[in-house]
Amino acid sequence: MSYEKVAEDSDFFIVTHDVTNLYGETELLRQKAISATELMSFSMDIAAEKQLFILDACHSGGALDAFATRGDGREKALAQLARSTGTFFLTASQDAQYANEVGDLKHGLFTYALLEILGGELGDNGDSKITISEIKLYVEDRVPELSEKYRGSAQYPTSYSFGQDFPIVILK
Repeated sequence: MSYEKVAEDSDFFIVTHDVTNLYGETELLRQKAISATELMSFSMDIAAEKQLFILDACHSGGALDAFATRGDGREKALAQLARSTGTFFLTASQDAQYANEVGDLKHGLFTYALLEILGGELGDNGDSKITISEIKLYVEDRVPELSEKYRGSAQYPTSYSFGQDFPIVILK
């Protein structure tokens, strides 16, 4: 999967394997890909009180533009949804960055950092719980470090959230 912006409008799309042309094929993207607007709609329709969306794809920070847009009721709707719950989006890169893969790590940099903290080896504050906020802080520090080491330039994860933090892993 990759993530692309359509020039004619400001929507971003999660592009699936069967999309073969990203440029000049807006209708194909609308039919086969998942727009950031659709992703936001999915999150609002999910009954779960705790939600975590992880997008490990190039330009994935562009999805957050749809969530941060003010004035059309979307932000208010998400805020109401997440008031006593938690809705979090973590993305591998900013809207104009690639999400780098490194063969030596056998993963993309973002996934590698996620696996490090979820494994409990790093990033826990000592309470034996790994929360979404701890994950966010860890990947925001670790991914640029890894990308400098393996690629020579920084990759910056980004995030968007409403509501309460919650644990996702309880360590033994």
